[in-house]
Parts: sequence; C-alpha cells; structure tokens
Amino acid sequence: MSHPYYRAGEEDEGGARDDRLMREAMAAFQGGRRSTGVNSNRWQQKYQTMRAKKLKGDVVERNNSETGNLERGQRPGAFTMMRDFYKGYTDPETRAATLKHGRPVQPTARKFGDNEFFGSDKPGAAKKDATMEGDIHTDGERNIGEGFMADILDREFVTMSKLPPEVRKQLRVKFDNRPYFTSWVMFVNIVIVIITLATQSIAPVGFVDKLVSRQLLRHNLAYETIGYNQTTNFWIGPDYQSLIHLGAKYSPCMRKDKAYFEKIAEDTAEEDKTGCCIREDLNACWQTKQTQCTSSFAKFQENKVCGLGKHGCYNEAYSNESLWEGAYSTWPNCPVEAEHRDEISALDKDKNGNKIEKDHLLCEVSARPCCIGLQGECTIVSQEECSFRKGFFHENATLCSQVSCITDICGLSGFLFDNIPDQFYRALLPTFMHAGIIHLAITLVFQATILRDMEKFAGWWRIGFIYFASGIGGTMLSAILIPYQPEVGASGALYGILASLIVEVVVNWKIYKSPFLELAKLVLLLALLFLVGLLPWIDNYAHIGGFLFGFLTSFVVLPHVNFSEEDRIAKLVVQIACGVLSVVLFALLFIVFYLAQGSTCENCIYINCIPFTDSFCQDSTMELRPRIGG
Repeated sequence: MSHPYYRAGEEDEGGARDDRLMREAMAAFQGGRRSTGVNSNRWQQKYQTMRAKKLKGDVVERNNSETGNLERGQRPGAFTMMRDFYKGYTDPETRAATLKHGRPVQPTARKFGDNEFFGSDKPGAAKKDATMEGDIHTDGERNIGEGFMADILDREFVTMSKLPPEVRKQLRVKFDNRPYFTSWVMFVNIVIVIITLATQSIAPVGFVDKLVSRQLLRHNLAYETIGYNQTTNFWIGPDYQSLIHLGAKYSPCMRKDKAYFEKIAEDTAEEDKTGCCIREDLNACWQTKQTQCTSSFAKFQENKVCGLGKHGCYNEAYSNESLWEGAYSTWPNCPVEAEHRDEISALDKDKNGNKIEKDHLLCEVSARPCCIGLQGECTIVSQEECSFRKGFFHENATLCSQVSCITDICGLSGFLFDNIPDQFYRALLPTFMHAGIIHLAITLVFQATILRDMEKFAGWWRIGFIYFASGIGGTMLSAILIPYQPEVGASGALYGILASLIVEVVVNWKIYKSPFLELAKLVLLLALLFLVGLLPWIDNYAHIGGFLFGFLTSFVVLPHVNFSEEDRIAKLVVQIACGVLSVVLFALLFIVFYLAQGSTCENCIYINCIPFTDSFCQDSTMELRPRIGG
C-alpha cells in the first residue's frame, strides 16, 4: 500500500517502491536503520529522486491538501514530516540543532539574490538570526570571528559564496564550550576579596597619601602629637601594606633583593653610631643617636644598647667577652631579665678594675623595633606608637638589626631560610587578588563578557593557558621595572585575553569585509585602555607584559581557519615560532629578575604614570626609603 499522502490513482508498483525508499530514508535520518547499511549520502539521493518524480508540479495541491487536513485536526502526512525534517537536517549547519530540538530549524545563512552571507540575516551584520522555531546559534555556541566584541564593534563579514568550499566548511563549525574556567576564576576572585575585606580594615579613599595624626604617650613618657602619611586606596579596599602581607606582587618578597639588602646593611652600620638615651629616673630609655637625645631629663650613654650588655647577660653560652665586641648586629640577643636586676645593681667594677656603667641595663626600655610602611622601615618607638602606625612591634628585641622586617611585611608562609625571601608564587597569586570593591567589579564585568565569550570559542584549557601565561608574564615584567610598588589584580591576564581578540582577527583575516577596519577598532580600544593605565596604582607594565604574552600564546592555541594549504603551513610555522619565543621570553624575564637585578628603566616611569602634580605619582617610585628612623 502506498503512503496515504499520495493522490488517488498513484498507487502502483513505482509508488510502492518510492514508499519503501521514503521509509528507508526516514529510518536512516532517525538513526534507527543505520545498522542496515543505509548510506547517509545514498538515502539523500534516493529521497531527492523520489521527490523529483512524485511531486513535480504538485506542490500547490499538496499544500492545500495538508492545510485541509490540519484544519480537520488530522496530523500531517509522513511525507510532510519527512520533508520538514530533511530541510533541517541536510544542511550541516543545522544538523546539531535539529537533532537537539527534535524539530527543523533554519540555518543562519540567508539568501539575498545570488549571495549567501556568513553568520548573518542581512549583508554586513554579525548578529545572530533567531527564529521562533530555534536557531543554529544555540546557547553556548559561537562562530569564528563572532561573539560579544563582534556585536559591540559591529563587524562585517564577506559573503560565503566568495569563500572556497573548504573554508565554508570550516566556518560552519560551531564551538559549544561551557565557561567552566570563567566561572571558577570569578568565584575565586570574589571569595578572596570577601576574605580580604573581612580581615583587613578599609583604607582612606583617594589618590595621594593622607596625613593621619593623634596625640599619644611616646617612649620619652611625654604626650606628643604624632602623624604619618597613610596610603590611600581609591578602589575602596585595604591599604597596600595589607595587600603585600596577603600576597601582592612585591619584589623584595620574591627574591633576595640586592638593593633592599644593601640598604639594610647601610642602616645597620648607622645603627652602630647610636647609644642609649636614659631618663634620670631610669623609668624610660631608648636607643637613638645623640643628636636626638634632647630631653633635659635624659642623658646619653655612647656605645651602649638599652637593656643589652655582657654584664646583664646571665646565659653561660654568651659569657665569652669577645661576643660583645664589634658591631651591635653581632651581639647576642640576651636582654636583661628582671630577676637579675638586683645583682646588676650590686656590680661596681669589672675584673679589670674598671667602673661598670649599668644605667642602660637597669632602665626601663620604653621603645623597641617596629617595622612599618610598604618597605618595612624599622624605627625604635613605643608599642602604642607602633600600633597607631600599623606596624609590627618586636617586644623582645632592642635593635633593628635583631629583627627581619621583610619577613613581617611579606607574611604568608614566611621564608624557607631565615631572611632569604623566596615567595616566587607571587608571580601568579596577585592574579586572583584585587585592591578593592571597584577593582573587583571591573574585573568581573570583563570576565563575564569577553573572557566568557572567548572561552566558548577556545575552550577552558586554551583560555586558561592564555590567561595564566599573560598574568605571570605581566607580573614578572612589572616586578623587574617597578620592584618596590606593590600590585594586585588580573589586569595582565585580561590584557592577554584582549590580545587574543586581535589574534582572532589576524588569523581569520579573509572572512572580514574590512579586516583593517576591524583591527583598527581593537587597537583603538586597547590604546584607550593603556591611557587609563597612566593613572597611579594602575600598572601599565603588567598590561604591556600581559598583552605581549597573550598575543604570542594566542597564536599557539587559538582555533583558526586555513584558507589554503600554503596558509595552513604558514600558520603552523607562526605557531611554532610564537611558542618558542614565549618560552624564551619567560626564561629571560626570570633570569633578569633573579640574576640581573637592578635592570630597571628610570625613564620608563612615564609609561606607567604621568606626574600631573608633584605627588600624583609618588607611589610609582622605584627608590628605597631609609629603613631606620627614630
């Protein structure tokens, strides 16, 4: 029996054969008869032959009959269903969406006369064509060259008919990658900022340091008004000393910084010129220079350390007098204990008959080392003053040479060996940190739009590779050029993602109607962002480094279209070259950072910040401040 849709009088031997061929084609399409050996090309040819033979000249009558059946509540004939499925299946672009939705969908390419336009519903448009029946651009899919930035920049593409068949085939490939990496990195960024704000206080909002003052009891037992310049943060977050303690990029924490430790050596030598300033009543004493011991109720004992000396140490391990000779920094840390004060008071002369000066051993030490500021400057102050200045107070030490301020400032896991900074993981850790709420919000907007869109196209491992390579590269370049300016944020990684947008245009050059215009749009956008980087506390060096490594690694891993065999070979050569160059530059950055310290560019400061006022770029300096103060 022939198919019930056929007209009366057409049931004959040929009709029965066509009916069988139609059922085979239908079975092949639905996947239920693939094991019977039905070839996917064969069933299409059979169906097309059947359609040409059986339906020529009957389209209008068939549609009228179908409409009448539908009006009477009848289901459409199997031929009609087959026809609609066939329309949604034979085009490779619509196959995936047809099978997914169980109904025919229309391809995104639309005909305008004799021309077909890539990924568009009208000439020169990059937007997707959504229909009520569904669209080939289902959620999570992205074409080469399209996406978020294509919509923003209103990209125009060439017509499909102008491209070779092999290129058209490549352009019909849809990328359906879920944004796993984007979701993960956004979650980590949010959690770290929440922890930072919960454990650290919010710094004053602004671009320049703010003078903070308070009246308090100082080490000389007098009330004085003390002030210091507190770093501000216009991102609405903690101060930068706190960010260093939590893992910000800061070169002295990542290596044994030559300039930093040379400065410590100079300050240690200056410390040997200090003495003990003692109040007459012995109720207070502190270590300082003679010029700073100006109180009328105090006396200065030269070459003495308050609360420390060979006559006040009752530890047998330090009984050798040679240990108490030479620079203060070589003396044992054996402070006077309260239980031995009476014994010390009874001392009069040493074994050589010389009178023993003991006031510096009996006085109450009122000031001890305090590590303050971004660079961990050491100053001898009272505990109250140290707390006011948000420093790290060392109550068991009397000299700055006895403490390691860099360990206090860096925090985190400390150092594997004492006083040898080795926190190399700070090359990556700042990528997950942010200076404040506004900083985080900007990053999240970028990640939720551009990064998410690129991950749909490239996949999580490719985009993760570009992201981290750019982040580390940007951090290392910044650590070399501005080693003493702390930085946090994913800006280097994000500029690497922006570089991948440029690479996507370059490697798929021929699909754009005006490729130079599309490239110029992206370059102009990047130029504006680099101008924003001239503001203080925005690291343009990290932006440049991130962009460079993002550009190179994107050539290596991003999917692209091959327009010919020669083009494929040329792009393969470029991929290899960019991969090798990336490795070489990474190695060079680490060698310069660790082995060729001091390779800075003093005139490059104008790339990072333009000093509109004297204090506008004060935090972008590459100089170390004195470490010891009184």
